[in-house]
Amino acid sequence: MEFNAIQVIKRSDRVGIIILNRPERRNAISIEMRLEISKCLSVWKTSKEIEVVIFTGSGSAFSAGSDLNEFDQPDLFKDILESSSKYHREVWNFPKPTIASVNGPAMAGGFDLATVCDIRICSESASFGHPEIKFGVPPIFTPLRWIIGMD
Repeated sequence: MEFNAIQVIKRSDRVGIIILNRPERRNAISIEMRLEISKCLSVWKTSKEIEVVIFTGSGSAFSAGSDLNEFDQPDLFKDILESSSKYHREVWNFPKPTIASVNGPAMAGGFDLATVCDIRICSESASFGHPEIKFGVPPIFTPLRWIIGMD
């Protein structure tokens, strides 16, 4: 499989690694990236060669969140919504363990990606935030509440 926005590694120990690969944009999650993640997961879902999936970011960030350049294009709204909903559900419902290896800031949609993974392993440079709340965009709240609680 060849991709533009992600890099995929299949290790011999049945570990699949999906690297968010847009370091020049701090791995901002674009429509293309979400579609590529979905495509990769659909193949790995039934593959006997992959038993666990690790997500990480290239460069110094896990992900800055959604690609805001796409939000400036109203004609992309439907594609943003559909690709986002689809890939969140696919990661959340993936039948094999998913791990977010958070190597730096995980903001907004990057925070959400880490949240919908089964396990999060964080470097010392990892940080989390939902700056989009200032603009009225809600985070994926329910899984986050399950992880950290309400108190």
